[in-house]
Amino acid sequence: MMDRVADRGMTVVALGEVVNAADQLMGVKAVWGRSSEAVMCFGSRGNAALKDRGHFSQARTTAERALNQPYFLTIGGGEQVPDALQGRVLELVRATGIYGETTAFVRDEELRARLAQWPVAIIVSEVYSVRGEPHLVEDLGFPNRRILANAYDTVIRDDEEIQRLWNALQDWEVERRWDVMPPQGFYDHGRVQQCGSMYPTLSTASPEGRRIWTISREIERDPRLKREVKALNRAKNGGILVCEACKLSDDLASMFDAHHLQPLAAGKRDSRVDDLVVLCPSCHRCAHMKADDKLSPLSVEEVAALMMR
Repeated sequence: MMDRVADRGMTVVALGEVVNAADQLMGVKAVWGRSSEAVMCFGSRGNAALKDRGHFSQARTTAERALNQPYFLTIGGGEQVPDALQGRVLELVRATGIYGETTAFVRDEELRARLAQWPVAIIVSEVYSVRGEPHLVEDLGFPNRRILANAYDTVIRDDEEIQRLWNALQDWEVERRWDVMPPQGFYDHGRVQQCGSMYPTLSTASPEGRRIWTISREIERDPRLKREVKALNRAKNGGILVCEACKLSDDLASMFDAHHLQPLAAGKRDSRVDDLVVLCPSCHRCAHMKADDKLSPLSVEEVAALMMR
């Protein structure tokens, strides 16, 4: 496992720690730039006015493939992409099975207008920036950008090309983008579903929600992840532990909690150490209890602002 590097309060890991093998990659998709919302948009192959089956086919197919191959890479390509991003690997994203109209998922009105030619979309649950945004030809050794052929309206996979891409990128550093998160309260139930603006949510006040919260708390006590995130924090702070919100420090590990930035109750996924931060118990409770929705806790920065009042 590669060394992790603290950067702007984030954790950097190798792409191969997130995607363990090439067969976990769904493929690649050409995009015009970096993500600003947790969606990925596609072209229509049907009647947009009638919203027929063909209209949703690209998004639905991606949602179906996400159940077994959840990750894909975005690469700058197309008429709208700036020259500086052409052919550059920008992000690794994890798709969910939730698909529908782009206008139902995208909140920013200006972005909706720009996405008019890609009227259907899926919600993505994780977005990672690829550090340095390597160029396919100049940095990764590809002879050309053929891997992007037909990848403008959908996710394309050529087995040989994807294996080569994963080989080139498995040790490349990626960084989770906590500024691009699914809609508030979004719950990934791990199955394919067409939705409008009423995407799946989970009320933590419901009996089912209470059971899931109990499971989440039990999983958070996994000693391996807990020990590793605290060890990283200790190494970064000269041998003591420091709350990443209020900066309370102490040598005693039991004074601190390992907090999931995205609760496990939000849906099935694999947890890694970069999904957690170290908080003191007060800041940990603040992150969950002060949030508008228990599936969308406050960020470390928001907790810090509240605790410093």
